[in-house]
Amino acid sequence: MDHSGPEGNVKRLQVVFRHAFLVAAAVGVAAVMASAQKRAGGAAERPTLEGGWVRVDVAGSGEFGGLTSKFTPAALTPQATEMLAAARAQNQPRGRDFTDNRVHKEGEPYIVVDRPCGGGFAGGALGVNPDSGAIHIIVQRDEIIIAPERGGVRHIFMDGRAHADLSRWTPTASGHAIGKYDGDTLVVDTVGFTQGPVTAGGFRTPETHLIERFEVSPDGKRLTIKYIWSDPKLYQKPHAYEYVLERLPADSYALEEWCDASDPIERQSIVPPKQTK
Repeated sequence: MDHSGPEGNVKRLQVVFRHAFLVAAAVGVAAVMASAQKRAGGAAERPTLEGGWVRVDVAGSGEFGGLTSKFTPAALTPQATEMLAAARAQNQPRGRDFTDNRVHKEGEPYIVVDRPCGGGFAGGALGVNPDSGAIHIIVQRDEIIIAPERGGVRHIFMDGRAHADLSRWTPTASGHAIGKYDGDTLVVDTVGFTQGPVTAGGFRTPETHLIERFEVSPDGKRLTIKYIWSDPKLYQKPHAYEYVLERLPADSYALEEWCDASDPIERQSIVPPKQTK
């Protein structure tokens, strides 16, 4: 067939346009697929909270008690100051060596807990303020679980629910926690705590709010938890500090620890070894 006339030119143009459209469509689809693959790959490579973590001494204090020594002390109201003083008066030192203030001889253990297993969950228990024990974080769609070696678990609900009605809530050491993501950062809001002291001279009641921001470093090796305690009855201004944890090897897990009060080893910490030059 002769395509040299006007009709032939139109047909040739139609073929060219169809070819150009198909090429453009193919390029567009390829770009979309590449973009989707890049996003999927980025999500897969994004550092995760999942896994084991242990708190580290970034301040270089060299002792468990010194980890918080450089934190800004809480600015309490007069009411909270009285409540904290009363709570401290009720709590005796954990063990003799907390008031001993002397260097022990070789083989002489440091007795740090005179009443093992009697204090219940406190301090670093339930993953609110991790202490020297490791924690393991399990990430699910509707819930995040923090399992510390001290026993028990902390539940962070991610399903969009509101806080529990505190008039019907029994206060616990881990409180009632709800969370959401702000970019790559997990933000957790907790109320419903048992009454008691807070890190760096703070205090809490069931109505006190704790906001935590869990931020994993880009290389996935460190976790920073930023804390803000807020309660106008207790604080002149929000009480803020942060903890830093290092990721444990992939095959690590938090070994649940149970206390046997009849075992004298439960009362002691380190036993000074023989010193060598």
